[in-house]
Amino acid sequence: MIAIIDKISSALAFIAGSIARVLLLAIAAMLFVQVVLRYGFSSSLPWPEEASRYLMIWVVMLAGSLLVRDDQLVRVDFFDAFWPKKILGYRNALFRLLLVGLLAVLVWKGLDNAMFGMRRKSVTIGISFFWIYLAVPVGAGLMMVQMLALAIKDFRHGPTNTGPSILNSEL
Repeated sequence: MIAIIDKISSALAFIAGSIARVLLLAIAAMLFVQVVLRYGFSSSLPWPEEASRYLMIWVVMLAGSLLVRDDQLVRVDFFDAFWPKKILGYRNALFRLLLVGLLAVLVWKGLDNAMFGMRRKSVTIGISFFWIYLAVPVGAGLMMVQMLALAIKDFRHGPTNTGPSILNSEL
């Protein structure tokens, strides 16, 4: 069962990471063209700033699921040394399940906001705010899946993070 969950988690992470990379490249290209047009030709397009803002929201929400999967979220682990190692995995799993509940609420309310956004359109690019607001429930749903996978691993094998990684290590 853990192998199946890990495969699903890896596949979702690959898809989210690939989409986030493409969107980030699109943002960089749009803003580069905008800067060249504005300062090189004294003319600019009306839509790149708005489009890059909305695409950045999608990048952040998709990349958030990658951070959850790699256990790279900010946390205070000072008191972890005071917990017995056997109980630490169960405590981590309980905290992760509480976060799954919080993310479920974020998915639910994010979908409500996305449905509300169907009535409005963005000014310059003319797309429905539904697609912009949809980033929140999609990202929270991906984070929820990754957090649930980590909680199951913690229940089965104890704490998954055995030491500092590259991103959360101290110098």
